[in-house]
Amino acid sequence: MRIAIAALGLLLALATPAFAANYSTPRELLESIYQSYATDTFPEDSEEIYSSHLKGLFAADRERTPEGEIGALDFDPFVNGQDYDLADLVIDEPVVSGETATSTVRFVNLGEKNVLDISMVREADGWKIDNVESVEGEVQWKLTEILGEIPAVAQ
Repeated sequence: MRIAIAALGLLLALATPAFAANYSTPRELLESIYQSYATDTFPEDSEEIYSSHLKGLFAADRERTPEGEIGALDFDPFVNGQDYDLADLVIDEPVVSGETATSTVRFVNLGEKNVLDISMVREADGWKIDNVESVEGEVQWKLTEILGEIPAVAQ
């Protein structure tokens, strides 16, 4: 069963945790995401949790990916892997600044320690995920860069 779910994780746009469309706080959004892993309940339409910006990057990635291929993202960024068995989950209190928020999420997945910084933005229908970044470990990454966004160069 976990392997089947992991295969869905490869197609993140189709296999992200199930959520209500509106979240009134960043913490509510993050708790909903990670509750899905605890209960193994995943949605049919997972893009509701993403910002308009991130939805656009996913759409562009799907457009340039040949039919039958996976695309740029071949793992689930919320668990930093293709499979999961989460332990020791800690969601730091989100730091809100106007219409944006960030939170650090720490957990052990399949024996490996993970630290993610998750950026969120408030849109008309509630808080949404705007980026996920792995900030500790052997491989560090940013979801927006994996999906093809070129970071702005500081001037």
